[in-house]
Amino acid sequence: MTGTGAGDNSGIQAGGDIRIDGSAVAVNRSTATTGAPAAADREAAVAELRAAARLLLEQVRSHQAEYEDGEELVDAAERVEAELAQDEPRRGVLLRWLGFLAPGVAATAAVAGDVAAIQDSVTSLF
Repeated sequence: MTGTGAGDNSGIQAGGDIRIDGSAVAVNRSTATTGAPAAADREAAVAELRAAARLLLEQVRSHQAEYEDGEELVDAAERVEAELAQDEPRRGVLLRWLGFLAPGVAATAAVAGDVAAIQDSVTSLF
């Protein structure tokens, strides 16, 4: 996922390749759908999503001073990461915190794009 400027890439990648098509999310070679995905595919997709959330937290922390509500945005990113660490992450909780993050990080295109991609993945996986 790239931003608007040269070298403006947050580095967040879910398995190096994430594709979202309607209700299906393909992460690298794993695919999850809103139906009944295979357990192994879903586990792989959730693991990739957890890794993306960790990297998102790092990015929000590194840009914290640029954001009006930097501390609150870091807290929200930490809550996303913590929720994804649960055995059964709650979709509503994740989307609520990601929804808080999205407008707050809009000034950093790469990070904003990553938040949107994670939101899409959460919607498709949970």
